[in-house]
Amino acid sequence: MNKKGFAISGIIYSLLILFLLLLFGFLSIMGARKMILDKLKNEVMEELNGENSDTNKQYADNSGANMPELLDNMVPIKYENDNWVVADSTKKWYDYDNKEWANAVVLNTTKNVGDTVSESEIDLWYVWIPRYKYQLFNADNGSVNEQEIQIKFESGTASTGTVSCTDAIATSGTSSQTCTNATNGNWYTHPAFTFGSDELTGFWVGKFEVSGSINKIAIKPNVTSLTNQTVSSFFTSIQNMKSVYNLNGDSHMMKNIEWGAVAYLSHSKFGTCTNGSCVEAGINNNNSYMTGCGALAGSSSTSSCNEYNTTTGMLASTTGNIYGVYDMNGGAYEYVMGNVVNSSGKFLSSNAGFTQNPESKYYDSYTYGSSTSATVHGRGKLGDATKETLKIFGNTFGSWYNYVSSFPGEPASWMRRNYIFSFFALTGINSSAVSTRAVLCK
Repeated sequence: MNKKGFAISGIIYSLLILFLLLLFGFLSIMGARKMILDKLKNEVMEELNGENSDTNKQYADNSGANMPELLDNMVPIKYENDNWVVADSTKKWYDYDNKEWANAVVLNTTKNVGDTVSESEIDLWYVWIPRYKYQLFNADNGSVNEQEIQIKFESGTASTGTVSCTDAIATSGTSSQTCTNATNGNWYTHPAFTFGSDELTGFWVGKFEVSGSINKIAIKPNVTSLTNQTVSSFFTSIQNMKSVYNLNGDSHMMKNIEWGAVAYLSHSKFGTCTNGSCVEAGINNNNSYMTGCGALAGSSSTSSCNEYNTTTGMLASTTGNIYGVYDMNGGAYEYVMGNVVNSSGKFLSSNAGFTQNPESKYYDSYTYGSSTSATVHGRGKLGDATKETLKIFGNTFGSWYNYVSSFPGEPASWMRRNYIFSFFALTGINSSAVSTRAVLCK
């Protein structure tokens, strides 16, 4: 064997391999360079086209609250220079730290950003309630004075509280609530943000009691609340709002637990409490049930009306300013979807007008009781502003701020509300003094 020829061949092979390695390295560098150039090119094009521009990012305040989920046909609005105007959703239009809850409307006309919006141009008006957890303060169903409710907003749909509760399906008159870690000081994700099998980032609540007609519900100020309807009639009409207004969400009659979610947020630093000191929301004392009227808490009934956008009228919102929810303290009574089951654990329709049971996610079910009573508040649920917010347990006027606290029972099986922390019972019949409220979620 020629050792010299073998050595030369080895050198040639080594040079060839080195050449191929350099070639592959060069091609890799060029490929990576092309990828980098292509990425830079795409980013530049996105900026030029506005696809990645800060001007297209939705505004988020500093409170940690989930951004409002605007559904089709909903227009964000903000209060500016004593007028409501169409807001630019990429710029500041709400601020929960400053008690400015997000407002959005469905209009009967077309408007552009910056345009003034009048009440006559509004068909529906909603306020955003972001997902939150609260710190338990009366988990043992005792008596507790009015106090600030500690609230923390949650991100997305994550439940970060240590307390969890399960509502048992009634089978024999016992629709009970079982909770773990339910001791004072622990944190509980408010149950209103669980809607059936869906976890919500928040929900929209009607800013005012419903008005208009049973065929076309409206939500707006300075009009008479819609009354004289059974629970079933209200329930169906509010669900029909989805098709009437082409809403791409779930429109439903307010549940008792959802009332509680708004009530608790109202009695926090994001509502009527400041530096640990809380005040009672003003009252809608108009005896004709005009929506959005306001007066000082405890004011007597009157035919006059301080409108929602006046200095006195604003006191009757859940924030003490124009950004909150109205008619929750005073106004007409309001049916909510909260039903006490009968002695067999079945849905108790009474005179509410239902021919079949609503889907379970649309109402809160409570344990059977043979009569209405001020001594059975323990049948309430955490978060629904019944048993937790009692100043004098077992007293007919034992709720916070000394309003009526009478839990429903058969045959008066339906929950109705009138003052934020007050609750009553009725059979579900139509009444000239009872209205309701709409909720919208995605």
